[in-house]
Amino acid sequence: MKRISKPNTSEYHKFFAGYVGQVGDHDVLEMIIKQKDEFLKFFKVIPGDRHNYAYAEGKWTIKQVLRHMIDAERMFGYRAMSIARGEKAKLPGFDDHLYVEMADDSKNSMEDLLKEFETLREGHIQMISNFTIQATERMGNANGTDVSVRAIIYIIAGHVAHHKQIITERYLEHV
Repeated sequence: MKRISKPNTSEYHKFFAGYVGQVGDHDVLEMIIKQKDEFLKFFKVIPGDRHNYAYAEGKWTIKQVLRHMIDAERMFGYRAMSIARGEKAKLPGFDDHLYVEMADDSKNSMEDLLKEFETLREGHIQMISNFTIQATERMGNANGTDVSVRAIIYIIAGHVAHHKQIITERYLEHV
């Protein structure tokens, strides 16, 4: 596949500008591929006593942030696949806070969650690698906003980069 070009600002809601910006001038598919291993290594060195740590009252724990990242990546991947295949129906939004609240990860270890992320990311790498450039340029509607497939791909990469930065700065600064 040729390099996926950066989306125009008209191809996504302004809320996602920070995520798109996280990609910078990197090849987004290469970034997504590299992120998988880097992300797994990053989480595996977080001390076990930090997994259920939240840096402030009402904030998610590190484990809940990971759940959020998995859920969001799954939703973004669904949107990318649907729009790439020509879906014309408006795709629903999702309440990320409700999703984390309703997930019961008490029985899941950090390793379980990391395996879920790894498997999901592998599937997305395969899916994105098989998109044509034309498919990445297709527009659809998700959460009431027009969005292109390539914007969603950039959001996938940027979302992970964003949360890795948040965890580093707010959860691990004193470890």
